[in-house]
Amino acid sequence: MAQVLFGGLQVAVREDDRVFHAGLAAPEGLKAVLFVPDMEMPTQESRQALPDFLSREDAVYNIGRAALLVGALASGRLDLLDAATRDRLHQPARAKVFPTMETLFRAARQAGALGVFLSGGGSTVLALASEGEEGIAQAMAEAAAGEGTSGHTIVTAPSNAGARVVEEG
Repeated sequence: MAQVLFGGLQVAVREDDRVFHAGLAAPEGLKAVLFVPDMEMPTQESRQALPDFLSREDAVYNIGRAALLVGALASGRLDLLDAATRDRLHQPARAKVFPTMETLFRAARQAGALGVFLSGGGSTVLALASEGEEGIAQAMAEAAAGEGTSGHTIVTAPSNAGARVVEEG
């Protein structure tokens, strides 16, 4: 919710009853291509798919990717987004609940996505792009249809504005 309130790209963490967040402006020209399946991934079911323990190697891998993602976005290094959006924590586990996910990832990357990942706990797949976003959307929709997964695509862009009051008239 921090991104909705404050705009841009936000990192937020919760500790007890407090939320800490820090934000940065979205790089110029960054687009988000979403494939939203008609199926739902119940949060409880997808959480149960997560492993109880991680290897040190996998934990280091994910922490490094999270840091790289923030650095890439802050510096405008969009060429790093593919590596920065890779995951060993929740995506492999959730692929068992949503097997079409990996097919969507491949289709988005082959169509030119800079990075692609499962949005939150799923089931929306989000691809980042700086060009060719309509082709990426089409590739994701076709890949999903080929797997028998129905849904729709949304092409949008991050807003740096955040929430604001708009008066009518």
